[in-house]
Amino acid sequence: MTRYCSVLLLFLLLHLTACQAWQSVSLDAISPDQLIEEDRPDRVRVTMPDGTQVELENPSVEGDELVALGGFSMPSADVVILESRKFSMDRTMILLGGVVVGVLVVAMAVVLATIEICDGSIC
Repeated sequence: MTRYCSVLLLFLLLHLTACQAWQSVSLDAISPDQLIEEDRPDRVRVTMPDGTQVELENPSVEGDELVALGGFSMPSADVVILESRKFSMDRTMILLGGVVVGVLVVAMAVVLATIEICDGSIC
């Protein structure tokens, strides 16, 4: 029974870590202020006009400024690209395929290690 619990915990851990990716938010459709106020993301990644990328932890909006932990503050009008972490179906399918292949390889190795061959046939 503990083997099944271990496998279940492994799947849960992999799901939590690998199934999300940074996805760009269209600034034509929604402003950075609106996204942060409505979605309340834990983290966002911002690209500034000079090309610098900054990851903001617990961002919020104060007036026309984006603020985050560590005393970070910048005008929301200076945001060129805004990205947030969202579910990624591609990464999920690749991860699932890798896990299935891994389980099949381990199962095959166990079978090959435990069978006995006697005079050319399985005993």
